[in-house]
Amino acid sequence: MVVFGILGIFSATHRALAREAFDCVFRKMTLRPCNTGLDKRLRMIVSMQVMKRNETAGKFVHRHFELISLAFTALMAGSILFTGIGVYNYWAYGNCNGPGSSELCLLNPETYSGSDPLAWLFPPSPAQLKSISSEGLPMRGAQNASIQIIEVGCFNCPYTKATEPLVDEVLEKYDGKVALYFKYFPLPKHDYSVDAAQAAECAREQGAFWGYKDVLFKRQLECVQQPTAQDLRSLYKQFASDLNLDTTQFNACLDSGKHAGYVEKQKQESINARVYGTPTFFINGKPLVAPKTLDEFSAIIDKELADKGIR
Repeated sequence: MVVFGILGIFSATHRALAREAFDCVFRKMTLRPCNTGLDKRLRMIVSMQVMKRNETAGKFVHRHFELISLAFTALMAGSILFTGIGVYNYWAYGNCNGPGSSELCLLNPETYSGSDPLAWLFPPSPAQLKSISSEGLPMRGAQNASIQIIEVGCFNCPYTKATEPLVDEVLEKYDGKVALYFKYFPLPKHDYSVDAAQAAECAREQGAFWGYKDVLFKRQLECVQQPTAQDLRSLYKQFASDLNLDTTQFNACLDSGKHAGYVEKQKQESINARVYGTPTFFINGKPLVAPKTLDEFSAIIDKELADKGIR
């Protein structure tokens, strides 16, 4: 009905089919048989097309056509429902998850399902996230700072890149009171995000993690537009040269893939903590997902400082 309706905008033939489909669907919804014969014609056409590729599958489709049609109808209804809810929430509250939500949108491509196949559609709320350890992570700021912030990010994620100016503002505003750590969380939707994390770890060997991190985000678009993995690897090596690193050591590190296991371990730790998208921050263990303003950081940090009696 929907397909014929759309095609009917451009074709008189499909307009007639759309009317016939609407009548058939309406009758099915009211538990009456379709009296136009459209369902039988479609059963025959679809079954024959499938049978050309696989006879067994074609016979299965022909035999269970009505059940398959009902399943697709249910999926369509569900998709319309969830899309409608998301659109309304975005119109009413500026976030597709509803009022006051700091979660990523339901269908946001930056999510990571982990071992739960429905997690991309029903991600946990920030309150359900488990705290993660900062042990062994690259750090900048005051070593014994009252505020410990762990950033879980992906170098090829545009949302993580967009939040970096906020991170700089936080470090400037709370200079001397904040320690920032970075945890790799390469997302499957972003090609070569694992490679980027390994390159950053190779730079870390030479004490240049934060400078290399800045370059990866500043030149993110250039990185994701590289035609091949080899071209991207050459670009990563050029970044190391631009930062005056020991390129022989860096290149050998990158080519060997020696940090692949470490990056995978960091990713899995974040999945176990139920982190579902980037960027996610843990401020003294309290999660903050995809912040858009400095005030979102300040609300948590100021409370933590006040609880410690620090101004």
